[in-house]
Amino acid sequence: MDVRFDIDKEHKIITGVVSGALHRDVLLNMLAQLRIISSNNTGYNLLFDLRQTSLKSSQMHMYQVIDVLSSIVDLKEQLGDKIAHVAPDSEDRVEHALKIGALANIRGLNYEVFTDRALAWKWLRE
Repeated sequence: MDVRFDIDKEHKIITGVVSGALHRDVLLNMLAQLRIISSNNTGYNLLFDLRQTSLKSSQMHMYQVIDVLSSIVDLKEQLGDKIAHVAPDSEDRVEHALKIGALANIRGLNYEVFTDRALAWKWLRE
């Protein structure tokens, strides 16, 4: 599992690029790193690029997704208005991402799911 963050100060976007097997502990570790980064870059929108990850349905149950979303909600005051989730372009991964997006929106986040990073980037800049 590899996590890399890039900060675009001009457009006020933090990009987290993740590769490898995806599960709750990895995401919580990534969010701990994001907490530090976002404290120094308050008001930045967020792009999670998860296209290079693998996920088996047994690895991430919805209660674990809710746990991860709670951590994101805790960062809401530090983040900008938008969070983009770029998912791999496969039916099951998009379906899973859309469920996450629906839960995120219920929790008060402006969270959109994309399979194209360029479209996600465009949406974050609007």
